[in-house]
Amino acid sequence: MDRPASGSPGVSPAAAETERVSRLLKSAAYFPIFNVHNDAVPNDTVPLLPVAKQTLGQLLFTAVNVNEALHRFAVTMEVDPQGLAASNRISRNPIGNVSIRWTPIPDDYAPSPGVSPPPTLLNPFRSQRFTMLNGQLTFDDRKVSGVQAFGSGRTFPVAGSTGSLNIGAVIDVLEGFGALYGLSSQTLPGATMVINGFIKPPQDLALNLILRVMDPNGELTSMTPVPPLMGALPTPAGSGKFLFFLGEADPRRPMRLLYGPGGEPIGAHVVETLRLVNLDFSVDGAASLRTSTREGPVVGTASALLYCSFQDQLTVVPAQTTGSVFSFHDLQGRSLGSVCANMVEGRAFRTYLPGAPYPVFRLGGFGPLFRGTGIFAGAQGMMSVNGVVSAFPATLSNLYVLRIENPDSRLQDRLPGFGTH
Repeated sequence: MDRPASGSPGVSPAAAETERVSRLLKSAAYFPIFNVHNDAVPNDTVPLLPVAKQTLGQLLFTAVNVNEALHRFAVTMEVDPQGLAASNRISRNPIGNVSIRWTPIPDDYAPSPGVSPPPTLLNPFRSQRFTMLNGQLTFDDRKVSGVQAFGSGRTFPVAGSTGSLNIGAVIDVLEGFGALYGLSSQTLPGATMVINGFIKPPQDLALNLILRVMDPNGELTSMTPVPPLMGALPTPAGSGKFLFFLGEADPRRPMRLLYGPGGEPIGAHVVETLRLVNLDFSVDGAASLRTSTREGPVVGTASALLYCSFQDQLTVVPAQTTGSVFSFHDLQGRSLGSVCANMVEGRAFRTYLPGAPYPVFRLGGFGPLFRGTGIFAGAQGMMSVNGVVSAFPATLSNLYVLRIENPDSRLQDRLPGFGTH
């Protein structure tokens, strides 16, 4: 494989190639979306037994035909002398819709697109896997852009709130249309969606959906800031507070591959810097979708052991992390606190990225928060990640979403902006 010449004295060809691939991985178009129930099209439950639904009390069902309204989601992050601050706002009017068949599945079931799983009763009292069939997301732009997708995830019962479930999900985009036509081509090599939020079936839900499109040629990237949200609204009550961070390979502690007994790479020891990032996109009156990414300062680090079989020839490879710690500091380097969140379930999608010497992996995953310290002491909620990892050369680019579901007075005092909009 041809290696690029070093752009400056003292930089090795290998280091220059790692830097080049890192830039390719960062070339992404992000669509931060907030999903709420679409009142115009009520969700429809699929009962366990062919009896009248009113006798079931909407409790015994094996699937929900879900219809959701999509809103632009603005997460504004900043750091000040008191700590991290975050403001969450959504567009007043929907900018699209999504429909899926949300279906619980057995723990050992391997879901596939277009294949109905065995009927499985939703159990709100334990963590449970689910799949999402017939997924279609459509934007209200002039081209009626959108995607068809398939994915799966897991529920996590919310303590003290019977019937409420935190959920995480990873979704692979199968096909795009409109401005997203040509996904999985050299122009737009692939796209992944990750969901982080809560549901209380069949109607109540508040979800963050991040669509990340690999965009090495800047096809979807706006050269100027997209129009700001006008007349924005706070997120629905109970949604929690969302924080966005861009994870980048730490040049001082490069990503180090882990090897199995046979010498094959089975994962990596990963250390990342965490940078504030503001993401936005526009569809209103636009001839085409446009996205905007504005990076802020480094405010922390993330470290984990990532387990993923990089040489597996399967298109989709399971992925998990252990020992994951997110640590934060202010602009003077003073510690603000930390929180742990392992990727308990994840998937890596083998992707051919023009300019990269070997296939890369689009990575999506999620897991509960635990063991918070400092400003995150007592924090409950979910972490999700939507990123891209390269094993050869070893580098990555990850978008992390932390959802704090209990912004009580303890957190509010320490995180300016928490509990306010």
